Amino acid sequence: MLASCAHKQEAMLSVQDDKLADSLALHVAIMPTLGCLPIYYAQKTGLTDSMDLDIRLLRYSAQMDIDTAITKGHADIAYTDIIRAIRLSDSTHLSSFLAVDEPITLVAPKGKRISKAKQMSEKMIAICRLCATDYWCDKMLDSAKISPDSIYRPQINDVRLRGKMLCTGLLEGAMLEEPYASWAILEGNKKLMKTKDESIQLAVWVIADSLTKDKRKKGQARKFISVYKAAVENINKGLYADSLRSILVKEYEIPESIVDSLNIIPIKQPTLPKKKDVDEAANWLTGRGALPKNFTSDTFIKTTIAK
Repeated sequence: MLASCAHKQEAMLSVQDDKLADSLALHVAIMPTLGCLPIYYAQKTGLTDSMDLDIRLLRYSAQMDIDTAITKGHADIAYTDIIRAIRLSDSTHLSSFLAVDEPITLVAPKGKRISKAKQMSEKMIAICRLCATDYWCDKMLDSAKISPDSIYRPQINDVRLRGKMLCTGLLEGAMLEEPYASWAILEGNKKLMKTKDESIQLAVWVIADSLTKDKRKKGQARKFISVYKAAVENINKGLYADSLRSILVKEYEIPESIVDSLNIIPIKQPTLPKKKDVDEAANWLTGRGALPKNFTSDTFIKTTIAK
C-alpha cells in the first residue's frame, strides 16, 4: 500500500469546494407518496443531471419530519399539503408554487365485517392529524352521514407504517395515499371511498419566502418544475420501467411480488395551486379552531416561480 499527505492548503480547498457545491444544490424534502415519485424517478434515471438540476434529496417517512426540515432551514423546498403549510405560517411563511395529484383512499381490512363507509361509525380510522388525510376523513364521513365525533382517529404519521398496519389487520380503517392504497387493495383489503381528482388539490410543493428573494434558488425552483413535468411524461410513457420498479421496492417498501400490478399510472401533470383550494383549506382549519391568526391567502401562492 502507498499513502501520501496532501498539502494542507489543497485539503482545505477541497473541503471548501464540497461545501460550496452543497450550498449551490437544491435541498428537497420528500416522502414516499405518489406526489414525490417523479422526483425519486428523476434522480434515479439521471434526468436531473441531464436537465442541469443539482438536488439533494432529504428522505422522510412522515409529513411532520418534512415540516421540521423546511422550518429549520434544512430544506429549500418541500413536499407537503396546503393545510400543513398554512399551519406553519406562524413560524415560517411558505409559498406554494406547484400543485400535484395525491389521491387518498379510505381502506378497511379484509378481516373485518366492513364493506361500506357508513359502517365505520364507532370504528377507528388512522390518519395524520391536521393535514390532507384528516380533511378527507371529515369529507368522507360527511358523505356517509357519520358524525366525526363517532370515530376514533389514531395518529399514525409514517405513511409506510399506516399501510403496513392496515394490511396486517391492526386497524379498522386507514386513510391511505398511493401507492399504499393500491397495495392494500391488491392484498384483498376493501376500498370504501376515494377522493375525486377534480374537487380540490391539497398536495403542493412549497418554498420558504426567504428563498424566493434569492435569484439562484428561484431559478432552481423553476428548473425543478421542468424536471418534475419531464419525469411525469417519462413515467407515463413507460421509460426506464426497471428504475421505477426499483424505487417502489426500495424507497417505498412495496412488496416485490405486487409492484407490477399497482395501478398508479398515468400520473397527472402538475398545475399551479388554486386560490379556491387555499381558501377551502383555511375554512376547514377555521372550523377546527386551528387557523393561524395572521394567515392570508393572498401571498400563499407564488405564480411567479412557474413563469
